Amino acid sequence: MKKVDKYEVDTSLFYDPQAHFWVRIDGNTARVGLSPLIQESNGAFVAIQLEGAGKELAKGESFGSIEAEKHVGPLKMPLSGRITRFNEEITENPRLINYDPYGDGWIMEMELTRADEEVPGLIFGDHNVVQWFEQELKKFSDKGWIAQ
Repeated sequence: MKKVDKYEVDTSLFYDPQAHFWVRIDGNTARVGLSPLIQESNGAFVAIQLEGAGKELAKGESFGSIEAEKHVGPLKMPLSGRITRFNEEITENPRLINYDPYGDGWIMEMELTRADEEVPGLIFGDHNVVQWFEQELKKFSDKGWIAQ
């Protein structure tokens, strides 16, 4: 973990620079959750609807929706693959995403189908993740999406 401003960022993970998902890759499988910056900018999560378990979806396709204090919107696949499992605990308690984003607040697990093509588009490595997170933090702050 690295401290970036007031955020704990797990730099051992991959990050989707568009949707701000973190992705923990283990061979051909991955666990997916939301970055701390998205949690801060959206406020407390109050509802989550997950769909598509067992289905193969392409990167960018919707696998559900999420509702927070400041945002309602779709959840889009960070990588192509087959969803193997959803975290049922977050459907009952969506705030786990806010309180424990890298632990109990994960969203789904999946089998990757196009990892060789798509993983290189993710952000990875201490320096790269910290640099990206700092840039996103500035952008979010400049747009008024988070209070500083």
